[in-house]
Amino acid sequence: MELFSINSAYGLCEDFYGITPNETTFEDLALDAWGRIGTRHTRLYRFVGNVEDGVLKLPCNVDEIESVHIPVADAQVTSALSDNYWTDNIWVERYIDSRKRLEDPYWSPGKLVKYDEGNQELYFSRNYPKVMVVYHGYFVDDDGLPLINEKEQRAIAAFVAYATLYKENLKRVNVDKYNFKYNIQMLQSVKED
Repeated sequence: MELFSINSAYGLCEDFYGITPNETTFEDLALDAWGRIGTRHTRLYRFVGNVEDGVLKLPCNVDEIESVHIPVADAQVTSALSDNYWTDNIWVERYIDSRKRLEDPYWSPGKLVKYDEGNQELYFSRNYPKVMVVYHGYFVDDDGLPLINEKEQRAIAAFVAYATLYKENLKRVNVDKYNFKYNIQMLQSVKED
């Protein structure tokens, strides 16, 4: 399936509907239409970043976060019988991680970290180096705008054309109402004289 930039719907507005939308509002209308369509082209991504001041900025194409972890072996002591138990547990944990890495390309060893999410950022209780975020992300172009297929392209062009015509008609109706009101006032003033 071939994917196009969302800006390609601009040309379809002219071709199919004979409308040239305002370039400044086209992107907002197109993104609104894309959000209403509800289809998303996503895949799994990995993102590694350093937490500074308890904040990690996320890429613009994040849809849903799968996991957030740091590269530290997640081994815990469950017995007080041996002093070497903790180191033995780390070796077992690393062995398991190495086997999982062979099977799943998105497996990342490490300990899961607690975080809060908001405003395209993750908030942590302290700074961590090399935090890895595995997430589902949209296919985007170089400008960070979503990529769409041909059906979505036509639907977005139809929505933008509809919204543009609707706004133009509202302006025209308001102007006509104003002119009608003005004409009535003029007629009334003429009758009174």
